Order: sequence, then C-alpha cells, then structure tokens
Amino acid sequence: MISSYTIGIYPRSEKLIDATRTNAKNLASLYLAEKKEYIVIQKKARLGYVCDPLVDWDDIFRPFSKLKSVKPEALNRVYETNTFYRKLALDGDFADAGNIVKSHLAVSLLPKNRTVCLVDPYTFADVHVSSRYRKKDELALSIAKMLRKEIDTLVKSGFSLIQLVAPSIAYNPKVDFSTVKDALNIITKGLKAKTILHFYFGDITKKLERLLDMPVSGLGIDTTTTPISSIKKHSFSGKTLAIGIVNSYNTKLEDKHELVTEINNIISKTKPNEAFVTTNFDLQYLPKEFAVRKILKLGEIARGVKSA
Repeated sequence: MISSYTIGIYPRSEKLIDATRTNAKNLASLYLAEKKEYIVIQKKARLGYVCDPLVDWDDIFRPFSKLKSVKPEALNRVYETNTFYRKLALDGDFADAGNIVKSHLAVSLLPKNRTVCLVDPYTFADVHVSSRYRKKDELALSIAKMLRKEIDTLVKSGFSLIQLVAPSIAYNPKVDFSTVKDALNIITKGLKAKTILHFYFGDITKKLERLLDMPVSGLGIDTTTTPISSIKKHSFSGKTLAIGIVNSYNTKLEDKHELVTEINNIISKTKPNEAFVTTNFDLQYLPKEFAVRKILKLGEIARGVKSA
C-alpha cells in the first residue's frame, strides 16, 4: 500500500448550510460536530494523513482576513468554477502572522498523522491585490515569509505534511518560475516537514520539467487536467509524487481495481522516492454523501497499491 490524504475544504451538510444562512446561535458547535464526523471518516478510511475538513472556512484564504494589515474586498470567482472567494487587500507587513491557521483548526481532534492545506505564495499573490507591493514578485515573497511563520507554528503543533495548493501555476499560461522558486525557498529552507506542491485547474505538461526543480519534497498532480501519459514521461527520482486521481468534481465513484492498476503503472514509470494517492482538489464541490464515499474509496485504493 501507499500513503493517502485529501486536499482542501470539505462540503457542508444541508443542516450546516442552513445554519450558516441564518447565523444560528449554535453554529460553532455544529461546525465542530461536522469536523469530528469527517475526521472519524478519514480514520475509518485509514488514510495515511488526516486533515481538518475546514468546513468553517468560507474559502481557503478567508482566515487571513483576520490579519491587522489585511482588508476583505469583493467576492471573486474561483477560476472557472461556480464558487467564490473573498479577494483580500494585502497592504501590510503581516507582523501579527504566526497563529492564524492553527487558530482556525480543530487541532485537538486530529491524530498524530496530520496534514494541513495552504495556498502557495505565487497563487496567493496572483489572486489578491496590494497597494503596498506593486510588483507581484515582491508580494509573493512577502506572503511566503508570512506563510513560513504560520507553517513553523503548525510544524511545532505536529503537522508533518504541508500541502501547498498551486492552481495559478497550473492555470496561467505564463508563470514566473524564478519567483515561484524564491518564494518556496523561503517556506521550505530548514523546514522539518514534508511539502507537496499540488496543481489543479490546468495542464502542467509543458511546465513539469521546471516544477520538478522546485525546492519542495514533491509534486501533487490533478490527473483530470494533466494527462497521466505526461506524468509517466518524467523521473521523480528523489521526489515525492502525489497522484490526484480521485475526482472531487464528479459524483461517479472510481473503480478501485482500475485505478490501482493505473497507479502501479505510474509508479513503475516515474520511480518516485515516495508516492501518495489523493483527491485531485477540494471535496467541497461534491454533496456530502458523495464526498464521504470518495474518502472511503481513496483509502481502499491506497491499500491496494504497491509501495513506491
């Protein structure tokens, strides 16, 4: 078997959705109850790493609006999906960063094998605005320093796998790889945790060679947008490969035997130092009942795959 984990925000139940619309008095307890339920499901699925399902996060950036120098602005569409995030004005030095993410996680509910999902600095800078940092590279590097403070706190709290989701790197036709690398160096230098840079919302076939040179433990790839044939052409020797093969954008349940065969084939071709099987991106795009089935299926698939 190989290890496994899920990515990003989970879907809210209908009960929780209704409670958020009315701002119910017991909303905090409802969030906590749903977090507990999802964590139990991840454990039942025997995932290699367990995450907070982030059901109380309105979007992956929203907790950072609590920083003193950050101001929330208009809603903006998440790439080409029907979901939205709150655009942030990032106009300060983030001096009060360091405990924002942890304070928004149910850390006490998580087992020792815990992971957390954050946005990579390049994507973060790409989708937000700043009057202080006029150049995107300057903003990305400042965000990287802020995220490193957050990650250091998380690592001290037992998080041993840090997911850095990077949809802008996949989605944008042109990418400043120098800025991506410099920002990731800030995050990963001397860090005592694994880091996986995960791509979705775009085909990274033409970028993969450059991305393999990034200072992270490994790469995570959405196989619905980047062809598996492209991944197989590259050596992952010395790197970790996270195969995002369980589709979070489709309710159809995956065929375990078919995917186990495919993953074994990918691993034999790419020869990674370590391999994971994951969802391709956030489960929040599915109804809760289907998300639960996908989590359990993910665990089944991981247990059927040969070790890397």
